[in-house]
Amino acid sequence: MDSGELIQLLRQNVWLILLVVAAVMAGTAWYLSRETPVYTGEAAMALTNSEVRISQVDTQMEVYDLTRARVETELDRLRSRNFAEEVAESLNLYGNTEFMPLTEDGPPLDSIERARAVVDKVLGSYSLQRTGESLVISIMAEAEQPQLAADIANGVVNSFISLSAAQQVTDLEKSIGYLRRQIETTGEQLTLEQMQMADFIRENVLDDTELPERLRRERSHMTSVLAVMDGRNQNDPAERARLEENLEAVEDQLAARTRNEMQLSRMERSVDLMSTRYQTMVERLNQLEPQRDQIQPDARQVTVAEVPYEPSWPNIPTTLALALPAGLMLGFILALLRSSVNRQIWTGAQATHVSQLPNLGNLPRIKGRGVLGRRHAPAWTLRRFPRSEYSEAIRALVTIWSSQGARDKGHRVAMVTSALPHEGKSTVATSLASVAALDGMRVLLLDFDPHRAGASRMIDEKMKSNSLIKLNDGSLPVAEATTPVPDYNNFDVLRIDRDSRLTPRAIDDFADNVLPQLTATYDLIVIDTPPVLGVSDAARVGALADKTLIVVRSGKTPERALQNCVERLEDSGIHLSGTVINDIQPRRYRQMNLGGSYGYY
Repeated sequence: MDSGELIQLLRQNVWLILLVVAAVMAGTAWYLSRETPVYTGEAAMALTNSEVRISQVDTQMEVYDLTRARVETELDRLRSRNFAEEVAESLNLYGNTEFMPLTEDGPPLDSIERARAVVDKVLGSYSLQRTGESLVISIMAEAEQPQLAADIANGVVNSFISLSAAQQVTDLEKSIGYLRRQIETTGEQLTLEQMQMADFIRENVLDDTELPERLRRERSHMTSVLAVMDGRNQNDPAERARLEENLEAVEDQLAARTRNEMQLSRMERSVDLMSTRYQTMVERLNQLEPQRDQIQPDARQVTVAEVPYEPSWPNIPTTLALALPAGLMLGFILALLRSSVNRQIWTGAQATHVSQLPNLGNLPRIKGRGVLGRRHAPAWTLRRFPRSEYSEAIRALVTIWSSQGARDKGHRVAMVTSALPHEGKSTVATSLASVAALDGMRVLLLDFDPHRAGASRMIDEKMKSNSLIKLNDGSLPVAEATTPVPDYNNFDVLRIDRDSRLTPRAIDDFADNVLPQLTATYDLIVIDTPPVLGVSDAARVGALADKTLIVVRSGKTPERALQNCVERLEDSGIHLSGTVINDIQPRRYRQMNLGGSYGYY
């Protein structure tokens, strides 16, 4: 739809659009007047950049940076039912009949069902907002009472802060209790091992530090005596046996002493390790116990929700401002529907009823060329697809049109026009000339639409144009003015330039000087003209034609436009052959039984 069609549509349906807008505005105002006012309270809290937690591995206080995943986790916790239960509990909403009134069909006051319903309503009463990577979380709470809206928003913040602090205290108490139990257990085990080590020392005389030295001196003395006896060849078996027995006993004592000292060393290391562990746990306990009075919550409140004075819903000015364009859009859609259903021509029977002329054919939408298929090339299409639905429809139109006869049986001049622009008259004119040429006739397409030159452009965008004055006075030979159509042997085009004025005198000169030369050369001359209701050129050029065909675009041409077109041409004395319905959608073309089922590409 171009701007002219849009303006015409708005003019024809201005009262319908205004009525729809008024109805939409009135309906919106009535609906808003029946709505229960809803108040909104807004609070905000800022999460801490880092959090202190007790490590589950070594029960030490550790600082963790606040990550994106941690923030998302906190947001999910704020949306959880468990948290909503805490908010409802802190605000005493379970028994608040203003927050959730009691109904006859509803659950009792202290029932589980009502508690669940209260939690559901709490979850639906507030929403969370966070901008980008900001650590500030805004809480928007809605309620039918202004004080309750502010209380819920502040209650969400306070519950989060108190729960985070309580959770830290709980974790700290668990860690302190765990350390105390471990200290008690480790202390008892340390005492037991120390007692065992003292008994071991006492039993093995390990507290006598001079015993090993005495045993070594005694062993050295007995070894020396045995050596002297061997050097002097003293043979005293009894003495020697006694010495060797004493030496063996001393060696056994020294070996036992060494083993006991090694065992004692292991026991001392075990006691030292356990003592170190005991001291470490005592130090950790001494560090954790003062932390109970220094707990920092995970967030702090930065905005306290105040009691709102005006409801946030219904917002009558804003809603009505939005209803205005919605009403305009709805009115425009209804205007389009009304125009398409009641005012536009869709079928040949409708065109016959409006124009009182026979409808000579129905043409399906032609297949376009190019990437988007928006450029029409009828001459190429008809030659490339001679059995397409469009080709068969054009061929049938030529047959019906030819059967009507003409003033001169040897020559025929036909004009193709339309009521308004963009209805396909140039496409139809080019198609008629192409089909006639393909059937063996010598055809000339005479483009008398100097402003648009639609027929010429469909064949060649750069086709030369000719001056009507030069043609009329003979300074431009007709043979030089015509341009042959590529891939056709008997199809030429004559294009009138933009500077040519189609005055009655110029048309008469053309009829007297040029047209006889053309009719002597061509079997069929097809004239393409400007729209009838746009300018008066079509009515003037129509005097050259034996027959005139009016193109009607399916679903686009208004009935009134067709009526005015027919009346203007008839008043000008133009001989009208009939109408042709153009641009029928392929599926609709087949559904109307217009012969399209036999066409193919």
